[in-house]
Amino acid sequence: MEKEQLIHEMKFVLIRALFLDISAYLISVFFIGFTLSMALGLVLGTAGMAVNLILLNRSVRNIVRSGGRRAQSRMFSGYIVRLGVMGVIIASAMLIPFINTAGAVIPYFYPNLVYAGNVLLKKGEKTE
Repeated sequence: MEKEQLIHEMKFVLIRALFLDISAYLISVFFIGFTLSMALGLVLGTAGMAVNLILLNRSVRNIVRSGGRRAQSRMFSGYIVRLGVMGVIIASAMLIPFINTAGAVIPYFYPNLVYAGNVLLKKGEKTE
C-alpha cells in the first residue's frame, strides 16, 4: 500500500477501533466497574495494534518493491518484530499496576472484527 492507502486504511480501522474500545469499556463496567486502568489498557492496546498494522504495511511494501526475493524469510522476520512489539506491550501492561492487561490484549482482535464485519455488511453489494 502506498502512503495514501495506508492513511485511508488506518482511518478505517482506527475509527472502528474507537467504537470497539468504547464497547469493550462499557462491557467491562459490568464486571470490574468504572476503572481508569481498563481505559488505559484499551488505549495502550489500540496504539499497539496501530503500530502492528503500520509494521505489517511496511514489511509487505518492502517485499513487493524488492521483487519478492527471499520473501518468506523477510515476512517471517517482520512477523517476529510484530510479535516482539505485541510482547513488549502486553508485558508492560502486566508490569505496570495501573494498566489492565485484558484491556491491552483485546484491541489486537479488532482488525479481525473490523474486516470480518466489513465483509459481512457488504455481502449483498457488488465489488469493484
